[in-house]
Amino acid sequence: MLILVTGKSGSGKSVFAKKLAKEIGYKYIDVDSIGHSLYDIPSVLQHAELLFGQAIYDESGNFDRKKLGQIVFQERDSERVKEFNDFTWNYMQKEIDKLLEENENIILDWILLPLTKYWEMLAYKILIKPKNDSIRYEKLLERDKVNIDYLKLRDKSSIVYNEKEFNYIIYNDYDDEKYNFYINYITNNLKNCIYFEALGTKSPFALKDSACPSYYIKIGRNKILLDCGSGSHRFFKINQLDNLNIFISHLHRDHYNDLYNYMYSAYALKNLGKVKEKINIFLPKSPTNIVDDIKSEKLTFSNIYTFDKTTKLNIDDIKIEFLEVDHSQDMECFAIKIKTVDKVIVYTGDISYSNKSILVDFAKGCDVLICEASLLKKHNFPEINNHITAWQAATIAKEAQVKKLLLTHFWAEEELGEYLKEAETKFDNTIALKERDKFYL
Repeated sequence: MLILVTGKSGSGKSVFAKKLAKEIGYKYIDVDSIGHSLYDIPSVLQHAELLFGQAIYDESGNFDRKKLGQIVFQERDSERVKEFNDFTWNYMQKEIDKLLEENENIILDWILLPLTKYWEMLAYKILIKPKNDSIRYEKLLERDKVNIDYLKLRDKSSIVYNEKEFNYIIYNDYDDEKYNFYINYITNNLKNCIYFEALGTKSPFALKDSACPSYYIKIGRNKILLDCGSGSHRFFKINQLDNLNIFISHLHRDHYNDLYNYMYSAYALKNLGKVKEKINIFLPKSPTNIVDDIKSEKLTFSNIYTFDKTTKLNIDDIKIEFLEVDHSQDMECFAIKIKTVDKVIVYTGDISYSNKSILVDFAKGCDVLICEASLLKKHNFPEINNHITAWQAATIAKEAQVKKLLLTHFWAEEELGEYLKEAETKFDNTIALKERDKFYL
């Protein structure tokens, strides 16, 4: 999980970020310190001198970062500043990428991060705003040993944040008691955070960089896999099988083929001492020959259960419900609802538009609807089919008043944008999923 704490210089963002990192046990990274360390690299200093000359040195001939900063603030749009920023950014990205690779959970402290590629990777975005700029300036004058004109110039050159894009905006009046309140509040919310990743979105076959349907959800210590179609296991960290619960919506190959990979992997990793707990597998009761085949696997480390439309399950505080839907005459097919303390996710599996009314009721007001959209209206399919169009998926989402619609189960050779374009004529907050798409709730 990647969390950003940002705000103007002197807003208190670093104090807040460090406290939050300590409270939740995350790695704290001050990106500015990475930038400052670049000036220890001879080639960076040489490039700065080439672009800005002797103006970056003090009277004793030593590099003066504040002097360089003043030039950058004054000329933020000049060609030489752009060239210098591009040059140093290459170094910084390598260091940040290394830190992201080495640490699973990170709090980033940086003013400029919204302008970078890392913005889309963030799970939470926290903006610190000072209630009183005069107090902020007093603190900066004491800390940075600069004059007020320098501070105002630095503010003027800073970026303008789109506050709607942040999860939290904290108005700082430099009161430690209030800071601790916000720390506790955000910490509690993070414990209930849900991670979602699409492992496969195509059907009935996958191409080079895609896979058949599979969706990974992590809630606290519990991991849930909704379907595991062909090729999808390669996008899962297969050595992290503890606390994994696999739910199969129906037993068509494109939805369960990789189940055997998980079963055998659990067996092998258990023998190596890398997996401690059996994976839990939940299957529809029919077709019985397929269920029996799965149950007959000997080289596995798993529990296998069956469910029907009356089944209700609890996994810690997570509640699971099932809705039987129309899709295939030769087997049971189910939509699946996942309910946490404050969030609801509904997965349709494969459905027919004949299920519209019951699906609207089942998904009513949910936070996320993961809905199949195999077909496109422009191809003139019959209204009632074994699958639905993107437009029909959007109609269900709108009538159910869901908060976000995730389209999936696409024909592998169709343009993804066509599905999104068709759905958005009916429902705005729509994403056409592709493999490795991730977000947090």
